[in-house]
Amino acid sequence: MDALTLLVNALNLHAKLVYSGGVCGRWLMDHNSDSSVWFHLLSKGQGWVHSPSRQTPLALDSGDLILFLPHAPRHFLSYSAEHLPCDAADTRLTGWENGESGFVCGEIELATPRSLLWQALPAEIVIKKNQAGDILAKLIELVVSETSGQRFGSDSVVERLCDSLFVLVIRYCIEENLVQDGVFAAMQDKRLATVLGLIHRQPWQPWTVAELCSRAGLSKTVLSEKFAALIGSSPIEYLIAWRLQIAAQWLKEPNMTIERVAERCGYDSAAAFSKAFKRCFKISPSTFRRIPE
Repeated sequence: MDALTLLVNALNLHAKLVYSGGVCGRWLMDHNSDSSVWFHLLSKGQGWVHSPSRQTPLALDSGDLILFLPHAPRHFLSYSAEHLPCDAADTRLTGWENGESGFVCGEIELATPRSLLWQALPAEIVIKKNQAGDILAKLIELVVSETSGQRFGSDSVVERLCDSLFVLVIRYCIEENLVQDGVFAAMQDKRLATVLGLIHRQPWQPWTVAELCSRAGLSKTVLSEKFAALIGSSPIEYLIAWRLQIAAQWLKEPNMTIERVAERCGYDSAAAFSKAFKRCFKISPSTFRRIPE
C-alpha cells in the first residue's frame, strides 16, 4: 500500500453524516469546528459561502464540494450572496426533492487537529464540479444519487462513500500542488514516499536512518535535507511524531489507560510517554483525553 493509504488507515478517519436533504427559505448553515473537518456537497440548486478569507461570497452550484479544516476562519453558508441571516431561524429543512437547494453535510473528527499534518492542507478546499477529475466526479455523482434516492441504508452508504471522498480530496490537493510543504507534499517525491510508506506501515519497527536510506536508495545527506525542507524535521523525529499520532488515537478509545498506551508505544514508563507526548502536542495525555470529541 502507498504512504497516503497507510496514513489514512492508521489514523482511522471516518466521515459522519450530519445532514442530507433539502433546504428552503432564507437558510443559513453554521458548521464551524476547531477539531473536525467539515464537508458540504451541494447536490441541488445553489448556495453561497461567506468567509473572511474571501473578498466576495463564493457561489456553489450543484456538484460542487467544499471542505473546511479546523484552522479555517469562522464561515457560513447561506441562500444569498447579498444577505447573510443572523441565525438559522428561517431555515426550513425538507426532503431532498422539495428543497430549493440540497446538501450532503458531514464531519470527520481529528484526534490532533492542530498537528502540522493537517495544518499543511489549505484551510478551505473548494472543488468545483468541472475541476474534480473523472474519479472524484464519479464519486460525487454516486453520493448525490444515493442521497436523492433515500433507499434502505442510504445514510450508511453515503458515509462510507464520504470516507473515500476525503481521501480523494487529499489526493486532489497533492496532485494540484495545493500543498507546498508537510507530509502530503513529501509524498510527491517517489523516494520520500517510499520512506514514508515504511514508517506508516511499520511505525514500531526500530528504524535507523541508514536502513531507511538503504530501502529508498538515498544517501543520508539527501534524505535528511529532503525531510528538513519539506517536513521540517529529521526522519527519526517524524517517526516519533507519527507514533504519537497513533497514540493520540488510542487515547480516545474507551477503557484505554495512559499506561497501556505507553506500553503499546514501546515506552518504558507512562512518565516517559507523557513527556514525549507533551513535547509533540504541547498538552499532556491526561488533559488530551479530557478534551470532548
